[in-house]
Amino acid sequence: MKRSLFVIALGITFLILMTWAGTILTSIIPRHPTAQVQTAQAGNYQVTLQVDPNPPLITQPATLSIQVVSTVSHQFITNARITLETSMETMDMGTDQADAKPQSNGTYRLKVLFSMSGPWQVRVLVTLPGAETQSTAFEVTVQ
Repeated sequence: MKRSLFVIALGITFLILMTWAGTILTSIIPRHPTAQVQTAQAGNYQVTLQVDPNPPLITQPATLSIQVVSTVSHQFITNARITLETSMETMDMGTDQADAKPQSNGTYRLKVLFSMSGPWQVRVLVTLPGAETQSTAFEVTVQ
């Protein structure tokens, strides 16, 4: 009985030490922030994502600005519904979804509070009335 309690206590201590070591390593190893402005293709649209501040911090919301331009007409898209889906790439924390608010010049804005540091995927869904939804994904490194 005493031996099995000792083994359990030793296992719990080992898990605590590994968690502590992992936390220390993530703060020591430098992360390279992703580009503040990223551009990708979503069907017939060029989608540009701007992150402010870059890199985003877990202590304050980051402002994500999305600009959508038609690659056919080279016009800003101002009547779209822009939805962002954020999910952590290295850990299953679920997916958050929110709509960005239209600004001017085909720009849409949304504040996002990332709950954990590390690489996140930001998927941008562009939906225009009467058209099929197009999407593209960006990676954002959070500190």
